[in-house]
Amino acid sequence: MPESRIIRRRSPDLDAMATAMGEFLRAAGFDAEGDEHLGRTSERVAEAWVGDLLEGYGVSPAQALGEPFAEDSQDMVLVKDIEFFSSCPHHLMPYQGRAHIAYIPNGKAIGFSGVVRLLDCLAHRLTLQEWLTRDLVATLDEVLEPLGAGCIIQATPMCVFARGVRRPCRIASTSFSGLFAEDPALRRDLILASGVEGS
Repeated sequence: MPESRIIRRRSPDLDAMATAMGEFLRAAGFDAEGDEHLGRTSERVAEAWVGDLLEGYGVSPAQALGEPFAEDSQDMVLVKDIEFFSSCPHHLMPYQGRAHIAYIPNGKAIGFSGVVRLLDCLAHRLTLQEWLTRDLVATLDEVLEPLGAGCIIQATPMCVFARGVRRPCRIASTSFSGLFAEDPALRRDLILASGVEGS
């Protein structure tokens, strides 16, 4: 992973996270203790962050992708319309969308579920959409050494929808390597196969 990414340097402390969330609620003016709806909110939030939103830190991207197998074909492999969620580090707000991930084998391939697990591993961290897009391609390049890899992500960020300009929008980000970066026609084939245009 590039050094500019946000690294978790220690294991999460579930109790400390719950305590901090309780302090946050109190600072926001809520008396959570004894309230039937807010009474366990601190614990629920801590559990959600550790068990879901940040679970990607528990495994390396290469481990999530899995063990490659031999593949003689050099035809494009595309896993498209993979729904995912992630969390923005700037406001700790979620974004949700679809990813289209492709590569051209160069002697090695990976199971389709490995591509989905890789997306979950990288998305379930504190990461920007642009980083996520590039890191997916970088991991495919590192592990599979393909002739090319590409990723297109379309997502809706809550930090834009719920604050700031407060408008729903879909953000597209792309990353291409190898033949996808070098050959405009091949890149166009990937974009069309992903169904991004006109969607």
